[in-house]
Amino acid sequence: MSAGNSNVFFSSSSSSSSSSSATTKVGDLIKKIDQTKIKSCVIGISTLKFHWLSNDIAHTALFISDIRRGKLANNSEGILIEYGNYPPDEPEGKKKENDFAKSGDVIYRYGVEKGGLRYYTNTFGEYRNSFCDVGYISLSVEKDELKTFSYLIDKLAPKSEEIWIKAKYLATCFFGKPLNCQTFVSHSIDIIKPKYESLCIIKGTNSKNVSDDKKESIVPNAVMTTLKKYEED
Repeated sequence: MSAGNSNVFFSSSSSSSSSSSATTKVGDLIKKIDQTKIKSCVIGISTLKFHWLSNDIAHTALFISDIRRGKLANNSEGILIEYGNYPPDEPEGKKKENDFAKSGDVIYRYGVEKGGLRYYTNTFGEYRNSFCDVGYISLSVEKDELKTFSYLIDKLAPKSEEIWIKAKYLATCFFGKPLNCQTFVSHSIDIIKPKYESLCIIKGTNSKNVSDDKKESIVPNAVMTTLKKYEED
């Protein structure tokens, strides 16, 4: 299914372990990026069950860095932001997430009990391995659009409004736009305002059969529609 042909959105109810591979406490990295500003962001697209039916059946997450797109290396650290049906309902899963939150490895924007939006540190290499098997979109931010992480998260998810909590998560919807990982990434793009061109799309292992002139088709419709607003002339 090509971009723009579907109003059905899918998201992920789970992803890779949130912070087991984190190297820097997320609070420390936020302080650093608040000083140096967001210079690049990478949208990861990963497979879900029945992914082959539609490009909209995919999980999307966001990797934020203060390193320029062209200088991102496997060991480059950034902040991974995602929205979904988190934390797991299983007692052991909830316990692990509480431990991560208490240790400072992961931050739930509205607390673990309300769940939903969370962020933690990751390296670019680990992010690509875990969140980009369909592909990823590596985007740069122009100097006049540079923002701090704190500005992004406050604008995107005001604490008082509790927009991106677990209870409001809806993976699919045939009428209107649900709140899921794809609409979340779309809202993030509108705040970051990165430059977009099709060359920014890198195909993953599960999209190798897609021709280069059709690679925009691997991007979920909600995300692609928003990216087109920031396409270079």
